[in-house]
Amino acid sequence: MKKFFLFILVFTTSSVYPQTDLDGLEKELEQKDKKQEFDENLASNLSLQDAIDEGLRENFHQLTRKYQFELNEIVFKDAHDDYFYPKLNLTMGLTSDHFVENFYRDNNVNASSPKTPTGYFGLELEDYTLFNWGKDYMDYLNSKDLYQRAKQNLSEDKRELRYQIIQHYFDLSTKYLLVRVQKRQLSHTSFIYRLAKEKLSLRKINSQEYLQAKTLFLEAHKNYQDALFIYYKSQETMATLLGDDLTTTYKPLNVLRYKPVTLSSKEAYAFIKKNNRQVLDAKTQVKVNSRLYQKALKDNLPLPKLSLKLGSYYRTFSNTGYSDEYNTFANSKNLEVAATVNMTWRLLGRGGLFNSRINESAYYHKKMSELQLRESHRNAEVSGHLTHGRILHLQKKFEAADAGLKNARKVFDKAIDNYLASKTSFANIKQILQHLQDASTNYHNTKYEHLAEKIQLARIMGVDDFPGERFDRLIEQ
Repeated sequence: MKKFFLFILVFTTSSVYPQTDLDGLEKELEQKDKKQEFDENLASNLSLQDAIDEGLRENFHQLTRKYQFELNEIVFKDAHDDYFYPKLNLTMGLTSDHFVENFYRDNNVNASSPKTPTGYFGLELEDYTLFNWGKDYMDYLNSKDLYQRAKQNLSEDKRELRYQIIQHYFDLSTKYLLVRVQKRQLSHTSFIYRLAKEKLSLRKINSQEYLQAKTLFLEAHKNYQDALFIYYKSQETMATLLGDDLTTTYKPLNVLRYKPVTLSSKEAYAFIKKNNRQVLDAKTQVKVNSRLYQKALKDNLPLPKLSLKLGSYYRTFSNTGYSDEYNTFANSKNLEVAATVNMTWRLLGRGGLFNSRINESAYYHKKMSELQLRESHRNAEVSGHLTHGRILHLQKKFEAADAGLKNARKVFDKAIDNYLASKTSFANIKQILQHLQDASTNYHNTKYEHLAEKIQLARIMGVDDFPGERFDRLIEQ
C-alpha cells in the first residue's frame, strides 16, 4: 500500500509541475542513465575466474616471463656444461689470398700468390681442469643457486599477478556496488524533493525546507556522477592486467564474499620463515657471497692447478696437398696432465698490498648479506604481525558495519513512513539518508579492505592461498 501511495504521489507531482527546473534536471539524468545502460550493454561480462584465466594467459609481463624462463635455462646449461664437460670446438681458417694480373709485365715470380688457397679445419679440445681446489665448483654452485632462485622468482611473479587480478577485480566490483548505493540515494532524494514540492504547494512546509530538499537532490546527483567516474576510471587497470585493449570496459559478475581468517599469527610466521620472498632472496645471496669470499681467499694463495691437455686434430691444405696433424702441447702427441702455479700479488696500486683489499671487499659483502638476511627476517615478521593484526581489526569492524547497515535500513524504512505522515522533520530524514549512505559505503569498503589485507598477508607468507581457503572462490553464490 505504501509503495502504491508513493507511486501516485510521484505521478501527481510530475503532472502538476511539468515545466519546473526539477523536470529538466530529471530528464537530463534520465538520458544519462540510458547512456550508462547502453555503456553497460557494451561492457564485457566478466567473472573472477575468467579474469584470472585471461590475465595469466594474455598479460604482457606474464608473456615475457615465458622467455625469461627459457633464458634462465640457457644460462644454467652453459654453467653446467662449462664445469662438467671439456670444451670441443670445430675450427677452420683460410689464409688471405690475392690474385693479380701482371699489368707491368713484372718478371718477379712473387708478384702473385699461388692459385690454390691454403688453410686448415679441425677439432680442438681446450684444456680441461681436473682440480683447482674447488674454485670452479664454487662458481658452479653459485650459478646453480641463482638459477633455482630465478625460477622461484618467476613463479612468484606469476603468483603476484594472480593476487593483483583478484584484488583489482573485487575493487572494481566494490566500486560498481558503490555506484548502485549512490543511485539508490539519488532515487530517495528525488522522491523527497518531489514530496517537498507537493508539500510546498499545500503550504505544509516553507520555501527554506523546499530548497534544502532540492540541495539534497543535487548533491546526490553529483555524488552519483562521481561514483560513476571512479568506477569507469578503474577499468583501465583491469584491461592492463588482462592484456586487453585499454578501451575495454567490464561489468563484474561476482560479488565478494566475506570470510574471516582463522589462521593464527604464529602459524603465519611459520610460513614466513619458510616462503617469504625477501627472506629467500637474502638466503641465496648469503650462500653466493660466502662462496665468493672463500674463492677470493683461495685466489690469493699460490695453489697449483691440474689440467688435462687433450690436444687438437687438424687437416691443413695448400697447393702442395694436405696433411693431418694431432698435437697436444708443444708439438707433442701425448695426452698430458699439467700442473701450473700462477700467482700475482699487488704491492702497490689497485687492490692493496698483497691483494688485501680484494679479500676485505669479499668479506664485507659476505657480512652485509648476512645482515640483510637478518633484517629480512625481522621485516617479514613485523609486516606479517601488523597485517594479521589489521585483519583481526577489520573483522571486528565488518561485524559492526554489517549490523550498522541492517539497522540503518530499518531506521530509513521507519523514517520515510513518518516523513510521509509529517511526523518527522526534514533535518531528521536528511540525517537518516546520510547515515544510510555512509553505512552502505562503509560495509562494502570494509569488506574489500579485509580482502586486500588477506592478500597482503598471503604475499608476506609466500603462499598462493590460506590453508583451507582459496581467494578465487570468495564469491557470493
